[in-house]
Amino acid sequence: MSREVTEAHYLHERSGLEAVLRAPVKHPTALRWIPQREELVAATREGQLIHVDPILGTRVIAEEIGETAVLDIHSDRQRYLAVSRTGVWRIGSLGGGNLLEGEHAFVGGMDGFFAANHAVLVGDEHGARVMMILSLGDGSSTGRVRLPPRVAATLSPSGRPLLCRSTAAGLKVIPLGRSHSFPKELESTAHRLRASGEFVLGFTSTGICVWGQEGGVSRSMRLPDLTAGDISSDGRYLGLGTRNGAVALARMDRIEKRIRPDLVRAFNGPVTSVVFSERGRWLATGAEGLRLWSWED
Repeated sequence: MSREVTEAHYLHERSGLEAVLRAPVKHPTALRWIPQREELVAATREGQLIHVDPILGTRVIAEEIGETAVLDIHSDRQRYLAVSRTGVWRIGSLGGGNLLEGEHAFVGGMDGFFAANHAVLVGDEHGARVMMILSLGDGSSTGRVRLPPRVAATLSPSGRPLLCRSTAAGLKVIPLGRSHSFPKELESTAHRLRASGEFVLGFTSTGICVWGQEGGVSRSMRLPDLTAGDISSDGRYLGLGTRNGAVALARMDRIEKRIRPDLVRAFNGPVTSVVFSERGRWLATGAEGLRLWSWED
């Protein structure tokens, strides 16, 4: 463990994690559970998209789609969205087959998700942060929005797209279409934002912040070198991954009580993705390989 994690003035809780399955998937770069199913989709560095059933095993959905930075599954449980690091986005069928495809100019900071009959893509182009809104009917662009730096996008519980920006005064959240409403006098912080259900996570080199979608002041915890995280659908647990291949499970109600979870060394390289299944039975983590974990309440 790193020095910061073992400082004596911090209390610790046991991780509670139990490794259940090491799936035969190499170098996953993005993971996503199929809604309402205990089945996982993994995108790999080699450009494969793999369906993982913890009971029945794995099958390849697609190949040669490029190294995927962003992966999402539609609520219809039939379609996926993959955004590659090589300038291509794809909407395909989980049964196999390509439905729509196009190009993007993102060089970093990528995110994307389905929003009803549209796909929303966000990323940094040279000199600008941009949001693209694509029609699922024909893949045509129905909107292109220039965003302030470090703004993240998410969906409200009602399915309305929201924009989030972390500032020194807290998280600012506004509906899509009002990007000009971010206070210009407030500079964004260095947090890397990631939406997780009804929460927004913010990562820095020294720890993590957790906000609700209403914004405001965060709950926070110091923990170094975090690379990935997710919150369980019931809002009770926070799963984390680090740059040195460790994973952890933290109870949300203990974040502000200076109670840190023990780190479990799981991989030899940086953790690329951490995702809870929607029903809360599994935690999936990816690095040079893929592992599924369970835990006791």
